[in-house]
Amino acid sequence: MCEAVIFLHYMQITTIIENFRLIKFLVLLFFSLTVAACGGDVSSIPDKPISPGITDPLPELRILVVGQSISSNCNEHVYGAVNNVFQIAKDGSMKAASDPFEWADCNKGSMWMPLGKKIIEAGIAHKVVFMPIGVGSSKVEDWQTGGAAFSKLNNAIALIQKQGITFNLAFWHQGSSNLGMNQTAYVNRVGSVLDYVSSKVAIERWIIAVHSRCGTIYDQNIESAQLALGGMSELKRYPGPNNNSLGNEYRFDNCHLNQSGQEKMASMWLESIKAVLK
Repeated sequence: MCEAVIFLHYMQITTIIENFRLIKFLVLLFFSLTVAACGGDVSSIPDKPISPGITDPLPELRILVVGQSISSNCNEHVYGAVNNVFQIAKDGSMKAASDPFEWADCNKGSMWMPLGKKIIEAGIAHKVVFMPIGVGSSKVEDWQTGGAAFSKLNNAIALIQKQGITFNLAFWHQGSSNLGMNQTAYVNRVGSVLDYVSSKVAIERWIIAVHSRCGTIYDQNIESAQLALGGMSELKRYPGPNNNSLGNEYRFDNCHLNQSGQEKMASMWLESIKAVLK
C-alpha cells in the first residue's frame, strides 16, 4: 500500500515536471518566432546592456554648458525645435529647446540643437536637456569670485539647487579670451572654476573642449592647458572636441561658426560623449 502511494506521488511529480518543460519550450519557441518575424536575430540579443547609447539608451541626458560666445548662441545658423530636445528655462521649468537658448548670451545659433538631435539618433538617450550659461568674450577669471560672469553662474547654481537638478555631463568651452596666459595659470584657474561648480552641483563628468582660436588669435599655451585638463580622468575630466581644428570654411567671421561649423562641432561633441560613456 505504501509503495503504491509513493509510486502515485512520483508519477504526479513527473507529470508536473514534464508540463513545466513543455511550457518553457513553448515560451521560448514563441519568443524566437516573434523576434524572427520582426526581423531580429535571436543570437544577437545580449544578456545585458553593453553600454549607454548602444543597447541601453538613457531615459534622459542632462548637460550643463559653461564657456564663452561659441558656446552661447553667437553662431550664424538659428535652429528650431527638435523632438525630445529640451532646455532648463530661467524659471527652472523644462521646456522645448530652440535657438536662442534662454540662458544664452547671444540671440543667434548654437551647436546644441544639432547635438541634441545627433545624441538621440545615435541611441545614447531618449531625451536631451541642455542648460548653456555661457558669456561672450568671458575670460576664465570672469567665472571666478568677483568676476563678470560669476553672478550669472551663481544664479544658475541657485536655480539648479532649488530644482534639485543633476547633470550627467558638463562642458567647458572657453579659452580664446585668455590670449597670453601661461599654461599653468590657466589650468589652475579653470580647475578652480570646475571645482567650485562641482561643489555646488551634482555633475558626473566634465568634458573640456579645446578652444584658443578666434580670428587671428591662436594661443598654443591655452590649447596645451585644455588638453591637460581633459586628461584628468581621476577628477572626472575628459577630453572634448578641438574647435581650433576648424578652418575658416566653418566660420562666418573667422571666429564664430557657420551652419557647417555648428554641425561639425556637434558631431565632434558627439564623438567625445561616446568616448566618455564607454
